[in-house]
Amino acid sequence: DERLIEYMSKCSSMIIANSKFCASVYSLFGVHVDDVVYPPIDLRVFQPSTSNPSSDYILTYLGKETRYSVLKKLAGTGVKIKAFGSKTPFLAGRLKTSPNIEFSGRLSIKELVDVYSNALFTVFPFSHEPFGYIPLESIACGTPVLTYGFQGPGEYIINGLTGWLVESDEELVKLTLWLWKNGYPPRMRIRCVKEASKFDVKFYV
Repeated sequence: DERLIEYMSKCSSMIIANSKFCASVYSLFGVHVDDVVYPPIDLRVFQPSTSNPSSDYILTYLGKETRYSVLKKLAGTGVKIKAFGSKTPFLAGRLKTSPNIEFSGRLSIKELVDVYSNALFTVFPFSHEPFGYIPLESIACGTPVLTYGFQGPGEYIINGLTGWLVESDEELVKLTLWLWKNGYPPRMRIRCVKEASKFDVKFYV
């Protein structure tokens, strides 16, 4: 990565990072970042598909940077989890034996919007995430996100307003269980959509 970034910087007249975290990584490689521009989202596509979400499951994404050990702990507590993702089917197989995890694999855009919209919340445990489209897509559909307060997602998920930010796996598991049992104020869904509107592609264009 370092060699590639250095090569690209020599061929470029301007360097734009997709998050402050990403910019900080580039700076460690001696690359000057001119600005940070967060990736946009098309809110004509990602928006709540229902005004009465079922809220009877927690949604998560399975990818190569997912902390599978955290999801295993959650599944073992009895929390009902729906998972999607198609990039790492061999890793997802580790979780298929749990009766509390329903793995859907690849979803169409419409299906994805529906599972976002009906989830109680989205849990996003990651090991490395420069920006993270999953949390942004989730709040655009009105569903708050529980994730870590660092790297990309920690820059745009607002703790207590559009989701919850924790600093450790233990905190994430504990808060997931609390939210599963106690829920959260419905107004959070409204605030999620409002905050996601700042990333609408029409403003970027």
